Amino acid sequence: MLLALAGCTAGGTTPTTPTTATTLVVPVVATHSTATAPSPSVSVPRTTTATTSRPPTVSAHAQALVQQLPLSFTTGDATRVVTVVSPSASSTTATLQAWQKSSGGWQRHGPSVDAFVGAAGMSTHASESSTASPIGSFTLTEAFGRAVNPGTTLPYHQTTPADWWISQAGPLYNTMQHCSSNCPFTQGDPNEHLYYEMPYYTYAVVIDYNTGNSATGVHQGAGSAFFLHVTVGQPTQGCVSIPEASLVSLLRWLNPGAHPRILIGVA
Repeated sequence: MLLALAGCTAGGTTPTTPTTATTLVVPVVATHSTATAPSPSVSVPRTTTATTSRPPTVSAHAQALVQQLPLSFTTGDATRVVTVVSPSASSTTATLQAWQKSSGGWQRHGPSVDAFVGAAGMSTHASESSTASPIGSFTLTEAFGRAVNPGTTLPYHQTTPADWWISQAGPLYNTMQHCSSNCPFTQGDPNEHLYYEMPYYTYAVVIDYNTGNSATGVHQGAGSAFFLHVTVGQPTQGCVSIPEASLVSLLRWLNPGAHPRILIGVA
């Protein structure tokens, strides 16, 4: 989310681009197994009494893999979760970690990643007038980017010059729209021309804060265009940003069948 600029990118003005004459307006919307090497064959005297079998013990290494999530927000029915944890509400940096749910609890998936959050840190009161990232638990239900789908099974939209994210008040608020001319929204600030917001939106995952896919729905002015996107090494206008290679890896891991969520907070 940007303040009177482009959503949540790190700054800069969206380039002015030519439009076409065609008008179209449509919403777009490990676990580790402990393998035991076979024992060498041993002859057992016929008079030996068989011992009662015991269940295999779980190694200390396997037990150490099962942990509690660093944030206590609800995970709903998610079995894959991404946590974004900052040391304080005013911090503009955070640690991102993916987690996979197992029968015993949560296990880390892959290495942790350094992330940037909003220039105003994190807040439970995100809005159009703030550059803070929203605190809470949010579903991850769709992705988009100027580049082709990198292999995610989330619904993915490859952007074109006619794609916008709407932060302008009205019925289209906090939605993606496809329009090239005579559009029912401003073709400029505060709306984002997604195709030209590079490298931020080479790839991006929509964070369902104040969207139509959130449990609480859309509320005008409560904040829009919150994404997990490619970093440029600076705080954002409210989004969460990480290196492109890490985001691609995460996109390939996210699966709608796992009901993925992102948990953003302080710990």
